[in-house]
Amino acid sequence: MQALALLLVAAPAIFGQEDLRAPGGGGGSTSGKPGGPSGPLDPADEARFQRGRALFERDFHRSSGLGSPEMNADSCRACHRDPVVGGAGALELNVSRFGRNGGGTLFQDLPGGQGLSKLRPPWVAGREEHGAEADVFEQRQTPSILGDGLIERIAVDAILAHEDPLDLDGDGIRGVARRVVIGLGTEIGRFGWKAQVPRLADFVRDALGGELGLTTSSDERGFALELDGDDRPDPEIDREAVADMAFFLAQLPAPRRTGSLEPEVLLGELVFERVGCVKCHVPELRGGNGPVPLYSDLLLHDVWPESFRGMSESGAGPGVYRTPPLWGIRTSAPYLHDGRASGLRAAILLHDGEARGVRKAFEALPITEKSALVAFLNDL
Repeated sequence: MQALALLLVAAPAIFGQEDLRAPGGGGGSTSGKPGGPSGPLDPADEARFQRGRALFERDFHRSSGLGSPEMNADSCRACHRDPVVGGAGALELNVSRFGRNGGGTLFQDLPGGQGLSKLRPPWVAGREEHGAEADVFEQRQTPSILGDGLIERIAVDAILAHEDPLDLDGDGIRGVARRVVIGLGTEIGRFGWKAQVPRLADFVRDALGGELGLTTSSDERGFALELDGDDRPDPEIDREAVADMAFFLAQLPAPRRTGSLEPEVLLGELVFERVGCVKCHVPELRGGNGPVPLYSDLLLHDVWPESFRGMSESGAGPGVYRTPPLWGIRTSAPYLHDGRASGLRAAILLHDGEARGVRKAFEALPITEKSALVAFLNDL
């Protein structure tokens, strides 16, 4: 298995809570610039955006609470950086998850859970010992965050309208929304490979704790790492800083199509619809300010063969993943949840399970139409 990326900085620096929220580190981003907000902001919101970006780009160190007890990187930017800050991550930035299913009978998390079963930084004793208890391993590719603010505002009923858990239309596709238990209620998951996260603020807390080992203040939603064993006071990232980062992420623009009018691209869009890709990669969903052209239904689908062994969660078993949005796909290789597909054609050919019929329809196409479909994807 590929080791996790442990991006350590040799010389530590000390950052107080005020330092973490200080403007800077974002290169003075403004609307229209790479990594800048999707539209003009008033001075107060521009300052908030810059504070959030500064935190997103901050190189953390042990002295500021990094990696206690585990970590995958020393900043958010370290993984979410292609093609701009907030984007996807390369294959070498994959992280690993570990579990146990006793030869295929019943999946079990390891002590501490999947999220905590990661390679430890060098200063933590027992590095990699947890691997001996596991018999299921799964790589996870860093997804792009660009446009997630629009996804957060997609209407719940627009997502639920595409559910078909009983396959009533007989097309073999059984999409279902991820229902996440929050307190005494449930919410619809939108983010993460298994749609396990409903809101951007949840995503921020979950990532700061799970990827960087940084504690955050609880908002009673279950995504914060509230306490750890280091000598830094908890929370290491306060509520206002979390809100600033969530605001920053919400303002990042969605990837835009190149808008090519080449005949091959136009043909590819027609083929994309004809073979059935649009059944899961829905071109647009209704958002708070109009249609959101994400090319996803945000539903869970089983898209791997029955023999697939991977991580399981409540409501999302092995092989079950959220339909990834296709906007910006031309710049977010490699593909699929673990990055096993280096190119778009390979990603299509690895679809199985609910997507088997669509994959076979693609395989039956003449070579010109296969190439046209890929050309269309490279326009997104």
